[in-house]
Amino acid sequence: MKLLLCALFIMSSSSIMAGAFKAGISTVAITPIAHKDVVDTLHGGPKTVGNISAPLYAKTLILSDGHSRIAMINLDLMYIPPAVFSELLKDLREKNTFDQLFLSITHSHSGYVGNNNYNPLKEKIFSAIKTANANLQPVKIGAAEGTLDEAYNRIIRHQNSSAEMLWTNPGRKENRDIDQTVGVINLKKSNGETLVNLINYNAHPVVTMDLNNVVISADYPGQMANSLKQSGEGETLFFLGAAGDVNPYDAETKPLTLALEKSKELGKKLADEVVKNIKAIKNYRAKGQFSFNNLSYSLPVIRKSDLKAVPAEINTLLLTEDISLASFSGEFFNQFGVMLKQKSPTKHTFFLGYTNGSIGYSPTKESVQFGGYGADSNDMWFEVDTGEQMVQKAIESLKAIHQARRIDH
Repeated sequence: MKLLLCALFIMSSSSIMAGAFKAGISTVAITPIAHKDVVDTLHGGPKTVGNISAPLYAKTLILSDGHSRIAMINLDLMYIPPAVFSELLKDLREKNTFDQLFLSITHSHSGYVGNNNYNPLKEKIFSAIKTANANLQPVKIGAAEGTLDEAYNRIIRHQNSSAEMLWTNPGRKENRDIDQTVGVINLKKSNGETLVNLINYNAHPVVTMDLNNVVISADYPGQMANSLKQSGEGETLFFLGAAGDVNPYDAETKPLTLALEKSKELGKKLADEVVKNIKAIKNYRAKGQFSFNNLSYSLPVIRKSDLKAVPAEINTLLLTEDISLASFSGEFFNQFGVMLKQKSPTKHTFFLGYTNGSIGYSPTKESVQFGGYGADSNDMWFEVDTGEQMVQKAIESLKAIHQARRIDH
């Protein structure tokens, strides 16, 4: 199958001088109103929000190199329908002058699934963008990578080419290896204090998930952000990686009181690993030029559906010669993240899932041979090799803009 390419926008800075990096951050609450708002549970249907376990936020980071502007918007939501995602992206691009936009959900299964009205959310995002733009200040950018053994592959493969789901794993039963990298991009202010961290980890935020009841929580990403802020490490944007087949060991903990405690423990462990790696960063860059490539696709739907095609995007960005990001519009299986990092031309590469679209699961061709949740061939929306093609396009894009930068210098 060939991906249907709708549009291609490339930024190459061959005639642009390096400029000073600036960044502005803004955070607004998007927590639904207790005892008023109605949200969709995963299995229990629409229900009125009860008690709020932890607040949800929309965080907006604006980056500038003096010539180009990058917007990174991070939402503590579980899911945004494809049509709504497209509408949000369209409005954001039409009413703002970004050169590149990353609109990501943390995919917390205790963030709200939906309340059939995204206009209030859109207004809050626009307000946050305005504030972030007004707060631009000089920064320097560095990156590091640590590891944290707090996640596992939730699909067990059997020799007869069948699969079994291991939804929760508090006993830490061994399964196939996964990428447990903790990616850290640290932005420091002129006084040496952290303005914001971009954190990348591969594990479904499902510690506090309840399939039948409303639990409003940002799960472990929110707890990590709280812990980092309390330790003086600024704001945090969490970007879930290639986590389509990966859960934290304490997924679906019950009762809720214990689940909240476990999510806080995992958030603290991640925060500790982040702090350790921030201290290890030696090479910061205070000026440079961003290079980026934005590709838009229309993915043909192969199963019976009212939808004929679903929009998707691949967005690649070089922040510095050593730091790159590639974003994808769905839940990509873990091996795709490994593939991207192994073939990327940069030292630090971040796989951003759940960004700029909702295409659901993208399993590897190998995993479809075994099946399991997200990899059952009978449930596939797109051709089996869609994930491989999209990751390969991202690798080619990263190599192209990295090579262009080397030629420029």
